[in-house]
Amino acid sequence: MHNILIVDDERHMCRSLEILLESEKDIKTLSASTAGEALCIIEQNETDLVITDLTMPGKMNGMDLLRSVKEKYPHIQVIMMTAYSTVQSAIEAIKIGAYDYLVKPFSDDDFLLAVNKAIEVSRLINENWELRQRLADMETRGNTYIAKSTAMKQINFVIERAANTQSNILITGESGTGKEVLARLIHNTSQSSSNRFIAINCASIPETLLESELFGHEKGAFSGAVIRKKGKFELAPGGVIFLDEIAEMPLSLQAKLLRVIEDKSFERLGGVEQIRFSSRIIAATNKNLKNLVDEGKFRDDLYYRLNVVHIEIPPLRKRREDISELIELFMETKSRELGLKSKSLSREAVEMLSGYDYPGNIRELGNIIESALIVSRGNTIRASDLPLLKQEIDSEKIMHGTSIDIKGGFAKLEEMKARLEEQIIKEALKLYGNLSNSELAELLGTTRRVLEARMKQYRIAKSE
Repeated sequence: MHNILIVDDERHMCRSLEILLESEKDIKTLSASTAGEALCIIEQNETDLVITDLTMPGKMNGMDLLRSVKEKYPHIQVIMMTAYSTVQSAIEAIKIGAYDYLVKPFSDDDFLLAVNKAIEVSRLINENWELRQRLADMETRGNTYIAKSTAMKQINFVIERAANTQSNILITGESGTGKEVLARLIHNTSQSSSNRFIAINCASIPETLLESELFGHEKGAFSGAVIRKKGKFELAPGGVIFLDEIAEMPLSLQAKLLRVIEDKSFERLGGVEQIRFSSRIIAATNKNLKNLVDEGKFRDDLYYRLNVVHIEIPPLRKRREDISELIELFMETKSRELGLKSKSLSREAVEMLSGYDYPGNIRELGNIIESALIVSRGNTIRASDLPLLKQEIDSEKIMHGTSIDIKGGFAKLEEMKARLEEQIIKEALKLYGNLSNSELAELLGTTRRVLEARMKQYRIAKSE
């Protein structure tokens, strides 16, 4: 089904185009009278094509709408309409990214031809995106999954046994250990690898929107739901639904997820139609779900449904045999991503990298290597080119090696700890300020709430 949004302040024009489009197979229409209204509709509903008039009331005209759509939603095709055509406006629209430019009045045949061509382009773009995403998944897996250590070889054995079953899998481990990479590896080595892998971070989506994101909604299910929307559970038949940070899922939604697993079907929000569910669920968390069950914060019946196959990824400090190979891989892949020439590591830098405990695990190691590649000036990365790592090591020395008088000792310790926390957060923001707070928190081995509390405590603004 293709969803098309018509934007025109002339109601009769919108209605005539709606009737014409809905006479075609597999097309549903929405309409808006202003550009602002159109952007709200696009934000809340799946949209394949926007057909907009050039001249409209309000602060934004059709050209402004085109520019905004192509900036925020580049996959959406846009057809411009106008009764006052100029060569200049047509050229500008095409330059911004309009698929076509129609001059009123136009024939039904010309209009439908342009629409069908735009829909076909949208379909090809989506298919191409999915293919590139799958190739990127394969590359990510190859670049970060190292299994030289005994612990990771044991995990490999479990993967080989579980990959071609439909059993649900629970992956646990500290932040940055590569839980999603492992989930994608399981999917890519299974017989269902040609089907979709859809990842959902249960902590990053507001509770009020999570149910709609997972299971979809019907038109009118809530304010702003002006069209039916498919949820993630409907988009990966025979594939994998990866539920990251499953511990953050609200109890009310845990009950619905349990029913979906048991019944192999679900309804969209506000709907009654039973939709068959045939995907495998792989869940992941950095928390102890069993403890949360005992505390009444996670359903025990859901825990046992998810924990059919349990894989615990050890932290990097407990699989040191893998560190040297990960360093080599990151040196190669990060150089290629950054467009830099290959560099080598000095003996002191290798010793520092090999001896560190990596509280942020593989993600932290990758970020340290990336930072070193950027700040190092020559062809060799030296110990002085590892600012993030040096700061962490100095912190450990202060916390464990400084002699502190008993009287007032704890106060001094807390003062040093606060000062180091502040410096580490500022350094991370300086290097990775483009990341979200959740991603920064994972990099620093903590949670988003703790990070934001510390930023407030030390009066650190992300804009700095």
